[in-house]
Amino acid sequence: MIKAVWFALRIGVLIAAAVWIADQPGDVRVEWQDYTFTFQLGFFVLLIVVVVVLAIFIYRVIRTLVDFPRKLGRYNELRWKEKGYEALTMGLTAVAAGDTKVALAQAKKTKKFLPEDTGLPLLLQAQAARMDGREEDAAKCFAALLEDKNASFLGVRGLLQRALEGDDPAAALSMAQKALDLHPKQPWILKIVYDLHIRLGHWSAALEALARLEKIAALERGQILSDRCSLYLAQAENDKRDGFFNNARDNATRALRIDSGFAPAALRLSGLYAREGHTHKARQILERAWKISPHPALMEAWDNLIDAQKSTDALYRVRWLEKLLQKNTASAQGCLKIARAALQAGLWGETRAFLEKAQALEESAELYKLYAEMEAHTSGNADIIRENLQRANNAPPDKVWFCKETGRVYHRWSPVAAPHGAFNTIIWDVPVLGARQVVMDKKTDMAEALIEAPAVL
Repeated sequence: MIKAVWFALRIGVLIAAAVWIADQPGDVRVEWQDYTFTFQLGFFVLLIVVVVVLAIFIYRVIRTLVDFPRKLGRYNELRWKEKGYEALTMGLTAVAAGDTKVALAQAKKTKKFLPEDTGLPLLLQAQAARMDGREEDAAKCFAALLEDKNASFLGVRGLLQRALEGDDPAAALSMAQKALDLHPKQPWILKIVYDLHIRLGHWSAALEALARLEKIAALERGQILSDRCSLYLAQAENDKRDGFFNNARDNATRALRIDSGFAPAALRLSGLYAREGHTHKARQILERAWKISPHPALMEAWDNLIDAQKSTDALYRVRWLEKLLQKNTASAQGCLKIARAALQAGLWGETRAFLEKAQALEESAELYKLYAEMEAHTSGNADIIRENLQRANNAPPDKVWFCKETGRVYHRWSPVAAPHGAFNTIIWDVPVLGARQVVMDKKTDMAEALIEAPAVL
């Protein structure tokens, strides 16, 4: 309503102006060469207006004709882009749905309609090629994405995923480092870098990556400490193998500072000191670890540090083992170790005493087997022997080193669980029901570690 009134008002003003001009008296005379033209003033003004309007109309017609090819091209370009982005949307949706046929068809359309776009269209073409089994074509598309400043991460991510799936950890690490350079605070990228360093045995680099993960709180505190301890021990093993014994001792010391009761750390550090002839220092390390966590392997190492001149004295050996036990008597395995030593020495009273101490702490198959063996050497009572062997069969399983992911059982702890290559998964505990009782003695190459990362279309 307001617009109609405003339009009528303007028309009224124009008509009033025209009437006013037409009513004005006077003439306009124009002389040109031999001709003289005389116009009434109102008519002359009206004529000028008509000429101006006509000139504007002609100018606009000419301009429209001149601009028509450019505007037509722009229109076609916009239409092509519209079709290209429509194909891109449909193609990415098909990739997400796993529809290879549609993905390939839409990838061809995006290549046709968006030939100069080096972002998402290239990603669609790469993923469609991967779905079609053309890995080399996909790699070329991902490599082309690297040239696009805004989409380079998509190329890095695609090549990283391809390297991981192709079991090429070195290439994967190179791409992961580039991804980390682009997004240095992304936890999932840093975790991939960390896992790849571990898989390749780059323990020092893995420690640096772990420190960065700790800084951004990407892992739980307990896991960080446990992993760091394992990494130090892994590096210590490398240093020992390469002959850098001082470095090996330093790294083992760092591991033991993280967990003073961790038997593998105490055993490695004690072994390094014993190798250098520092027996007293080696014994102190075992004693401190035993006080915190009396692991049976510590007593085995303690047994090996007995005075060589008295090692053949059976009673002295029993007393030597008992000396460590006194630092922490809450160890059934320690009592059994001493009981076996006493049994071998024929000290029946000592044997029974330590077996009873072990039984008060924890029942086990080894306990009742030793009872049976002692009876065989003393009374020879077949019924008692048979009863103890039956108890051994029914006894709860002993604690062992086993991988918490697979259930594999090992003779000793290792930072990497062979052959599947899981890192820091070997624990000392009672194995889960149905665990695979497979004991691994030799190191094998690390298998591919499980890496979790956000999915890529």
